[in-house]
Amino acid sequence: MPRAPFQILVVPFRRVGERIEFAVLRRQDMDVWQAVAGGGESGENPQQAAVREACEELGLDRTIALYPLQTTASIPARFFADRDSWPAGTYVVPEYAFAADLTDVEIKLSDEHTAVKWLDYKAASDLLRFDSNRTALGELHERLLADDLPRPVE
Repeated sequence: MPRAPFQILVVPFRRVGERIEFAVLRRQDMDVWQAVAGGGESGENPQQAAVREACEELGLDRTIALYPLQTTASIPARFFADRDSWPAGTYVVPEYAFAADLTDVEIKLSDEHTAVKWLDYKAASDLLRFDSNRTALGELHERLLADDLPRPVE
């Protein structure tokens, strides 16, 4: 199925007592640390793609709540192999961010990743490779501290 011209990002978090931890994943193909990331498939909207990617990459056996974040980014289209199938004049694609509460949820990484680390905000931010991941993580951290998560997507 052709890839749609948008990207999603899902920042997993969990509550451990009074602490909040964030999951960062090491990509197998690039040896960098990131959140769950992927592209939409033809016919999907960003929310549907985020649910699918989170389930695939984290090996989830049930649907989890996803919370839309305000963070967006733009990624140059030249980085995507499917660019030739997109409308002419597509030079950047939007990236939409979400958060996933994985408290008491067991994950099993897909082959796309070689490791996962559950870290506090600072350690996770320091390890993440991409600016958009750090921005989404920062927004989520602030929202959790303020007890201000948006309504989950349906």
